[in-house]
Amino acid sequence: MATDIILIEKREELKRKLAAGEYKTLVDVVLEWLEHLLRKITRRTEPLPLWVVTVVLYIVTQSITYAGILITGGWEEYRKFTELFGLGFDLGIIINISVSMLFLASLVIINQYINRLIGLWRDSILDATESEASLLKFDTWLTTACDRRLHLIVIIIPNLFMSPYAFYLTSNLMGTPIGYGLMSMTILIDLIAWTFLYQLYVLILFSLKLRQYDIKLFAPDPGSSEIISKLSGELGFLVYYVAVFVAIITLGSSATGLLAFTSEGITYLYILFLWFPIVLLFILSQTSLASIVRRAKWKTLNEVQVKIEKLRESKNFGTPKTMDAINKLMDFHDRVKATHNSAIDSNTILNFINSLLLPLIAFLLGNLDKVLLLFSKKP
Repeated sequence: MATDIILIEKREELKRKLAAGEYKTLVDVVLEWLEHLLRKITRRTEPLPLWVVTVVLYIVTQSITYAGILITGGWEEYRKFTELFGLGFDLGIIINISVSMLFLASLVIINQYINRLIGLWRDSILDATESEASLLKFDTWLTTACDRRLHLIVIIIPNLFMSPYAFYLTSNLMGTPIGYGLMSMTILIDLIAWTFLYQLYVLILFSLKLRQYDIKLFAPDPGSSEIISKLSGELGFLVYYVAVFVAIITLGSSATGLLAFTSEGITYLYILFLWFPIVLLFILSQTSLASIVRRAKWKTLNEVQVKIEKLRESKNFGTPKTMDAINKLMDFHDRVKATHNSAIDSNTILNFINSLLLPLIAFLLGNLDKVLLLFSKKP
């Protein structure tokens, strides 16, 4: 009883913190600050839509970058940089703008996805949590996801070591030292990219911790519980979004001819490398859900086995009434044992196959001329 009271108190305390908005990611803080500033400038009382804030943030970051290039007199260096792969100045600018837009938009989308997971826990899963250890695991994950100091360290430290190498590599390719304008652009893109990577790390960590979570599920068939269905849908969204993200990168790399600079073997390895995060996220999410389902399933089976043992050890063992009760319990035990141990069904497998096909289709579209030439050859 004391354990149940402690569990309830900790659960309610965590729900209170979530409702009060005490857990905010670094991206949340930046977007809220910018939204507040925009409302103050425009004297607007109602909150601004997230897409408006994102567009403004993108315009501000790009304006700062190009202003730095112009002020430092590095426009010619920027022209050389955009023409490194022989794509032309205009196409080079479009690619640069598109890459920045893709990473910034993905950063905001993934951040909203993290908030959706937090909301799902607050509204549905916390009440179904059955152990203090599970609450502690979720609280630890929340702390990591919303640790703004750690997030800043993860963003800044890699830039301190990798940006100088990027400057050196770019200078060698251009055959001339790069100016402060290109340096600022490189640093800005790296900051956005590492922010995005930290969010992906947080989500991978979520899947790893999820497998040890204890949730109260539908006892006769844990795999068909509503909570499992919701979790499967949310985790499936992440896999699909990463697939779309990878497909866009693949299509862009193929269509612009960037893959033409690599050998055929490296190109195939490139595709396999892009498939890796999709497969990894799918495996982590489904094995975690399977662990939750199996744990709930064995909890039910053990409870039934205990009841059967009590009847077997009773003085009335062998009587028609007792034997009938044992048979009913055994039937229930067998039905629960026969239920699925995971949340995988035909739709889940189909969605996973579709997510793998997206990068492949993008690659084929980007190399459509070569594909058509291959099929046009006569045997």
